[in-house]
Amino acid sequence: SSSAPSLSVFLCVACREFATMRFFAAVASATLMPDGRDYDEQCIHRLEEHHTVITTEHGDTVVNTHTGERVVLPPCPTKADVGYYSSWIVDTVSLHPSIGRMATNWTVPAAPESRGPVPGMSSVYLFNGLEDGSNRHDSTFILQPVLSYGKSGCILNPLAGWRFTAFFVLGSGRAYCGKVIEVEEGDQLQGRMTKTGDSWMIEADAGAKGVSTHTVSGGLAVTAAYITIEGMVIYNCKALPKEDLVFSANSLSDSQGKALEPQWKTEVRHGECKPAVALHGDDVTVSWGASDVVV
Repeated sequence: SSSAPSLSVFLCVACREFATMRFFAAVASATLMPDGRDYDEQCIHRLEEHHTVITTEHGDTVVNTHTGERVVLPPCPTKADVGYYSSWIVDTVSLHPSIGRMATNWTVPAAPESRGPVPGMSSVYLFNGLEDGSNRHDSTFILQPVLSYGKSGCILNPLAGWRFTAFFVLGSGRAYCGKVIEVEEGDQLQGRMTKTGDSWMIEADAGAKGVSTHTVSGGLAVTAAYITIEGMVIYNCKALPKEDLVFSANSLSDSQGKALEPQWKTEVRHGECKPAVALHGDDVTVSWGASDVVV
């Protein structure tokens, strides 16, 4: 979601005990996703390779491209809710009438110094992504190659280190994720989303470590490209990476393959850790005060 219902997850000492109890209930159900929403566990699909999702307004079909097996999924009985814990901290967006490809490079940073007041409580997500709609309130889906530290609806271990994963998440309630790739500080990454015909391929490419892929078809029209830093249960700025992050060689093209000139517009959604975005040619540098304590 574009905003959290309360800044208490960042600042409120008095509600820490309450939030901690609710957090462990959330860990049990593992429903928090990097789009900032909570999902019903039955509607999260952790897929390995060789799967395609065909999505329609009437539901989805998951196809195993090796065996031909098809699983028909009706609409999720519950819609994704705005996450109580998870929120985009800062993002920069470029809007276009039509987007057909996005590619971004970045390097796995040093791990955060803190995992929260309780180990495993905090998580961070760093990604480029594509959506429909003119703003986050209008979007109905997101394509995301996500670098994460900690847990999410796709990564169940709250003490997980850096992981790189291809996500496809629908605001209507279903979420899909590809193979989870373990990466470490210094690894070179590329997040790619490419449209071919009426299908999108999401690729979280970690070079020799492997590639997490996810394919979705259904004629999804994309108009918004994002670079985003997101946090879950951030009580302390040390739960963010220790250094600034450079998203480099950003490349956008339209659905006909014509290069697009990004027109980045930054929104700070949580200012407690002093996040900022700087533009240098094709590079986007995201910074924050990781040494500042917020309690």
